[in-house]
Amino acid sequence: MRQVRASGAYMDDPEVNDYLNSLGMRLVAAVPETGIDFEFFAVPDPSINAFALPGGFIGVNTGLILLAQNESELASVLAHEISHVTQHHIARMLAAQKGSMLMQLAALAVAIAAGAAGGASGGQAASAAIASAQALAIQNQINFTREHEYEADRIGFQRLDVAGFDVTAPATLMEKLQRSARFVEGTAPSYLRTHPITYQRIAEAQNRAQGKPYRQVADSLDFHLVRALLRSYVGTPRDAVAFFDEGIASASTTTRWRRTTASSRRCCVPRTGRG
Repeated sequence: MRQVRASGAYMDDPEVNDYLNSLGMRLVAAVPETGIDFEFFAVPDPSINAFALPGGFIGVNTGLILLAQNESELASVLAHEISHVTQHHIARMLAAQKGSMLMQLAALAVAIAAGAAGGASGGQAASAAIASAQALAIQNQINFTREHEYEADRIGFQRLDVAGFDVTAPATLMEKLQRSARFVEGTAPSYLRTHPITYQRIAEAQNRAQGKPYRQVADSLDFHLVRALLRSYVGTPRDAVAFFDEGIASASTTTRWRRTTASSRRCCVPRTGRG
């Protein structure tokens, strides 16, 4: 966290951070965790990303907040990251890295012994030993990361459900992230690199939601106010004014259409009773 603050990656905006902590603590309180103090903070970065740090610190990029179309989608990301902390994935990953290091050292010892034997066969054996150790270490890391993601999906879903959010949000957000990756030039968004989205993960999220009754969850006013605040930071002030003017005009058009529709319906309904 000292490095995050020193690098300017900590967004010093009390309204945004207070909202994230309020939303995050609602999820934490749904399934209380003893001995873990959480702190949620925003990162002033338009890229789509969220991450968990040792000690219960969870950062969310402003790009991800703006991507979420409703509060349940944003809550699903926080629930996922909370699960990384409660399941001690960071500590388990460090322990796995130590094991991989031991395997690489053992392979290096084998390579040295093979090289000492001399000849072409010795050199080939040394190269093979080193390549095998590196491949095994990479595969173990991939498998371990994948295991973490599936576990965080499952436990995060349970937390999201108990907290009273829309349980269809995880699958909806995953599909949105996967679609966005198709139109990204070069590399995928940061969140997709650290949280690989697969069809299997999306299918499992959909299956979990199907087993639950339908729940319509209204967004809080703070969610919309915080997104509007972050939107005002994007681009120039003129861009922000144009964006909000367009939103007001669109809302006014929708309101007029609803009033006209309601009026026409009243005209067509025969009046009954006195008067």
